Amino acid sequence: MLFYLDDKPYDQTAVQHRWTILDAIAALKTCRRIAVCTQDTFEWLAIALYCRKRGLSVAPIHPDTPHTVALEKATAFGCDALVWQYAEQLQTLEPSTMPGGTLIQFSSGTTGAPKQIERRWADIDIEIEHYNQTIQLQPDVVPVVACSVTHSYGFICGLLASMARGATPHIITGWNPKHLLRTLQQYSKPLLYSSPVFIKTLLMLWRDAQPLYGVMTSGAVTPEQDFAVLQNKARHVWQQYGCSEAGCVALAYQPESARVMGRALGHCQLVTSRNPAAPTEVIVRQNGRDIHTGDAGYVDSTDNPHLHFCGRIDDTIITAGFNVYPQEVESALTMHPTIAEAVVFSMPDPLAGERVAAIYTATTALTDEQLRELYRQHLTSHQKPSWIQRVDKIPRLANGKISRRQLTQRFFKQAAQQPDRTNNDEGAPA
Repeated sequence: MLFYLDDKPYDQTAVQHRWTILDAIAALKTCRRIAVCTQDTFEWLAIALYCRKRGLSVAPIHPDTPHTVALEKATAFGCDALVWQYAEQLQTLEPSTMPGGTLIQFSSGTTGAPKQIERRWADIDIEIEHYNQTIQLQPDVVPVVACSVTHSYGFICGLLASMARGATPHIITGWNPKHLLRTLQQYSKPLLYSSPVFIKTLLMLWRDAQPLYGVMTSGAVTPEQDFAVLQNKARHVWQQYGCSEAGCVALAYQPESARVMGRALGHCQLVTSRNPAAPTEVIVRQNGRDIHTGDAGYVDSTDNPHLHFCGRIDDTIITAGFNVYPQEVESALTMHPTIAEAVVFSMPDPLAGERVAAIYTATTALTDEQLRELYRQHLTSHQKPSWIQRVDKIPRLANGKISRRQLTQRFFKQAAQQPDRTNNDEGAPA
């Protein structure tokens, strides 16, 4: 068996059947770059695996994209053809002059417009080899992939790396916590691949007397309060770190903190500060080139050095000359038992340059006195939010990530109208 999609098994015969259909499409024989827009996860995987096997390029387009927009995107990506829903509905475009043999993906867009990223299949194969050498899992550990398999995390690390080590990944195509719980309970050694926000929700529902076998997180830093819960409810915890241009570059096993991203995989080197008090940009040195991640961090001075993540450089708030990393303030805010989630971002300030702002979710808003006590216990003077508001729901992008830049734009006018008010219990709409 190659993999499961929800409760349905797919073997090589099923995949080969779709490949035979692709081979029979005459118009495809001259194409080197294929865009795929489909609601069918199996169709996407079959075509992506086909392109990998045949040395073609493939670009996933969000399945909800309208047809005319999908055609425009496929053309902008330099593709020769668009698969609209199924291979039988392949539409040819202008012949491409761009190279084949790549996986075409996009940055998250959390700090600006998403940019097109292309990685060669050969480089992805090297990543998979070193990923499996580092994680050292036996084939009886079953990856349960509850994240998108059009993104690198789910597709490369969750699916391709698992298949390479002889495991049969079980992919969950929708977010149904009860179904996911039942799936995890089917296996003696399930390893859940998901994002921190989904893992948090799942662990709230985990009532099994035994801890969950394993959890892998990626894509965002887990709030420290949630990380403590994760450590108590999972026997094995992994965190991985990477970027769109380089894939997974570091992996941590049983990290002591949510900010510990682990040691570098064997095919790359992490170049950054070794001083915890003065983090610098994390640069990935790979294949003779330096990839700038835009992340701030440092490598500790242990015999087996691990990367510590401090935050996005673009997200760093510089207030009166002091650097404030939003994740540190968020971790402090979620120390309060009534705060479920917090997001920190910058607000323009004519005197300090920027000031710290925050939104949080809670059943009821904290009083000013409660906030002052929370700040006193966990934050320095320059880290304290000068504007904070309870909201019903944290606004997120379509991919589930948070754009601090958009939050600044969204709440700036409101904050300007309430410059002296630190706590607003109006529950701003998400």
